[in-house]
Amino acid sequence: MPIDIQIFRTLSDNAGALIYDPATEACAAVDVPDAGPVLAAAKAKGWTISDIIVTHAHFDHTQGVDELKQATGANVCGPADAQDSAPIDRIVAEGDKVGFGSFDFDVWHTPGHADGHLTFVSEQGKLALVGDVVFVMGCGRVQPGQMQAMWASLSRIMMLPDDLRLIAGHDYTLANARFAIAMDPANTALSARLAQAEAAKAEGHFWALTSVGEEKATNPFFRAGEGPLAAAVGLVGAPAGEVFAALREAKNTF
Repeated sequence: MPIDIQIFRTLSDNAGALIYDPATEACAAVDVPDAGPVLAAAKAKGWTISDIIVTHAHFDHTQGVDELKQATGANVCGPADAQDSAPIDRIVAEGDKVGFGSFDFDVWHTPGHADGHLTFVSEQGKLALVGDVVFVMGCGRVQPGQMQAMWASLSRIMMLPDDLRLIAGHDYTLANARFAIAMDPANTALSARLAQAEAAKAEGHFWALTSVGEEKATNPFFRAGEGPLAAAVGLVGAPAGEVFAALREAKNTF
C-alpha cells in the first residue's frame, strides 16, 4: 500500500505534513512549525505519531518539534545543524537511510537554501520530503554565494521519476505561478496550473504537494536549461546554472 499523506496549513504559509504507512501504522511528522495543528491532524486521522523528520534547521520548521516530541515520545531525526533548535535523537547526513514503517528514505544533502538542508527520498514509496528546496512551481530563497549549490540540489531532484511526489515546506503557489507565467507565457501546461492555483487560493485550499513530472512541466527553475526560460532573462545559449541564477534573482524582485 502507498504512503498516505496529509498536508495542512500551519503558521501563515508553512506546510504541516504527516505521512502514514497503513501496513505498519507508522506515522511521521515532516518538520513541525507548530505542534498544535500537527497533533490535531493526527488525532482526526486516528494516527499515532512515531517519528519526526526534520529537513533543515530554520526556526519556522523546527519550533514545534520539542512540544510534539514531549506529547508523543516520537523519535526525531534531522541534520546536525538543527540540534540547536530541535531535540534531535538521530543525526543523519548524505548517504544515510531512515526507516519508516515498511519503507526506507535515502538521505540527500541538498544545500543552497540552508547549509545543512536534507532531502529524504523514497523511490519505493514514490515520495520525497524536499523542505524548502522545491515549492510548487518554485524554489526556496538561496543563501548568498550558494546559487550553484542550489542548482545542483534542484538538478538532483529533477532526475527522480516523474511520478514521485514531493512534499514542500510552504505554499507560495499562486505567487510562484504568476512569476512562472511571466517568464514563460506560451506554456499551456503552466496556464492551466495558474488557473488551478487561482482557484485554490480563492477556495482557501492549501497546496504544498506536487510531483517531479508536474514541476518539470511548469516550474521555471526546473526548466532553466530550456530556451524560453533562457530567453526570458536574456541568456540564450548560457549554461543552465547561469540561467537558474538569473531566474532566481528575478523572482526575488518580482
